[in-house]
Amino acid sequence: MNRHVKSMLTTVLIVLFATGAVILLVFLTRGKGDDATVGYQAPTVFAMDTTLDINIQGLPEKDAKADAAAVAALAKSVEAHTSMFKQGSDVYLVNKNAGVSPVKVHPDTLLMVKRSLELSAMMEGAFDITVAPVVKLWGFYDKKYRVPSRQEIDAALPLVGYQKVIVDEAAGTVMLPLRGMEIDLGGIAKGYVVGEMYKLLKERGVKSAVINFGGSVGAIGRRADGKQWVVGIKDPRGEPGDLIGEINLSDNFVNTSGDYERYFIQKGVRYCHLIDPRTGRQPRSTMSTTIVGPQAMNDDILSKVFVLGSEKGLELLGRLTGYDAVFVNSDGSIVRSPGMNKYAITIKEHI
Repeated sequence: MNRHVKSMLTTVLIVLFATGAVILLVFLTRGKGDDATVGYQAPTVFAMDTTLDINIQGLPEKDAKADAAAVAALAKSVEAHTSMFKQGSDVYLVNKNAGVSPVKVHPDTLLMVKRSLELSAMMEGAFDITVAPVVKLWGFYDKKYRVPSRQEIDAALPLVGYQKVIVDEAAGTVMLPLRGMEIDLGGIAKGYVVGEMYKLLKERGVKSAVINFGGSVGAIGRRADGKQWVVGIKDPRGEPGDLIGEINLSDNFVNTSGDYERYFIQKGVRYCHLIDPRTGRQPRSTMSTTIVGPQAMNDDILSKVFVLGSEKGLELLGRLTGYDAVFVNSDGSIVRSPGMNKYAITIKEHI
């Protein structure tokens, strides 16, 4: 952290989340015994296989506690129908009935599937909710990590393809046409929930809050002292507290995907959970991608332009309005879209 930033702050709370995706720096000013000024940091909640942390400012503690509890309940509710591993969830039933019949799903699930398919087409298949059969081969679900053979990957790839997913919006159903196909909403669900949390807190009258759900971050308004929230972007090869830069955030969202979140190393080679659905293998040109934009669900999906690399990723993002990015390339170089300048406090050029 910059020395001049440190000197401005009377209290600094640094939270490092389990995914390692983003270090959220919540800068709090020390009030004169006024809870509304100091802010309320809710206890960490575990959901969707990651951590949820919420900081609410500008309200009495009892009100902030109730707001944080409502947000945590929302996360658990969405997890109940989007988890691959909870028996009876929408995703579990869609996968179980692959090649058999359509499944009526919750409106949240239907919305996530539809948005995923739309952005998959725009991203040329670099993001695909049907990649689960390949991810399973690598052991990222059961944590029995291994490098599958080319033959195994080739056998699984025909089960991957967002174009195959059948959505009947009128009936509210989703169907996978081939036995063995599976969907995984892990690449969109946290972003979706952060967007819904943002709406919920605003509806409850919260004017100053920041949410970090496993690296999907949403900021409501500004801090109680009038300054913007500050989010640090992790150095993908650094120590836990090392950053490549810091950005300002207010009434906006940020999401990071990187090869340091979930990975294993075999024979000196790093294999991460971010797999190119088109090849069944990990891309090698990028270490991390951070997206800032106005819709948390889109940010979550768009952070998977990681798969395309910085050049093609920036080209794709240039077709969208309001979305900016920082890429850390495998050679250590750091590139960003021109629009990132309006958020950046400091961003390195190289690690």
